[in-house]
Amino acid sequence: MDSVSHQIFNVHLKSQQKSFDAPEADSVLESGLRHGLAMRYECSNGTCGTCTAKLLKGKIKKVKHQDFVLSDQQKQQNAFLTCCNAAASDVEIDIDLISDVSSIALQKIKTKVKKLTFLNDNFAVLTLKTPRSQTLQFMAGQSVELSFKGSHMNYPLASCPCHGMALDFHIRNLPEDSFSQAVFNKELKPKSTVNLEGPKGIFTLKETSKRPMLFIAWDSGFAPIGSLIEHAFSLEKSNPVYFYWAYPANEKKPYFDNHARSWFAVMDNYTYTPIACVFDRNSKNDCQKVSKKIFNALDLGVVKKSDVYVSAPAEVLIYLGGLLLENGLDESQLIASPI
Repeated sequence: MDSVSHQIFNVHLKSQQKSFDAPEADSVLESGLRHGLAMRYECSNGTCGTCTAKLLKGKIKKVKHQDFVLSDQQKQQNAFLTCCNAAASDVEIDIDLISDVSSIALQKIKTKVKKLTFLNDNFAVLTLKTPRSQTLQFMAGQSVELSFKGSHMNYPLASCPCHGMALDFHIRNLPEDSFSQAVFNKELKPKSTVNLEGPKGIFTLKETSKRPMLFIAWDSGFAPIGSLIEHAFSLEKSNPVYFYWAYPANEKKPYFDNHARSWFAVMDNYTYTPIACVFDRNSKNDCQKVSKKIFNALDLGVVKKSDVYVSAPAEVLIYLGGLLLENGLDESQLIASPI
């Protein structure tokens, strides 16, 4: 059987002076999100009208049914829903992108557990599904609060913003975290309802920076760090990427080690360094030891010229941040988020 080939067109955003490639089989919204653009949308199925844009040049074609009705004025301005239309030629559009986290409204969504994958006795990946009519709008690196039967906790999103209907979270089994106990006690099951509120936080990528990007994660801090790295890749940034992942030494390797190594295949200038750390979660002093172990693994020459993103417990951030600043990193280049 002959394979089906699809043309790829160029979509140019006039007001932002940005362009991206769009296969004729994919909606403009799908293509834009896949290329890391913070496009506004809620339902992604033609119901809400949030993703409306104006066609300035070129041709589009409908690839999905829409229930949302454009006004006569919008039609006269060549408005269309980016979630329901694909490029049928090179096009130029006028669209309002999300400029920063402050322009994203706080959302409250009733989600369902789509999948719960236990990587070992102490770690799980939780996938939540949002309703088609209310997908989550967020930026890479942000977090949300999850609630289930009285237990609640803030978790960073491990997902790409390109798909707000399937949201991944990395859950470590911690006695002080009541939500994690509901996960590991098997109270939380597929199809269970989990209330979500967010997004929250300003741990986001400096998209216009030309500096190398150096990422440091402690254990499940990989969730937001991984989201940021994949976002940087989707933006097709050429900045060198350095990733240091500190993890418990009693585990053979970081829990998503293969995933971290897979980025070698898609990024030309990528360096990955796992760091095994012996520590006791109940000892604050061990946070200093972990911080020193991470710091000793870094190349200070690279650190000083990089934007440094750190996702770790607050105590580690305090000690490690102090070491970095004392050794030549400018404060404006340090972007940190506690887990």
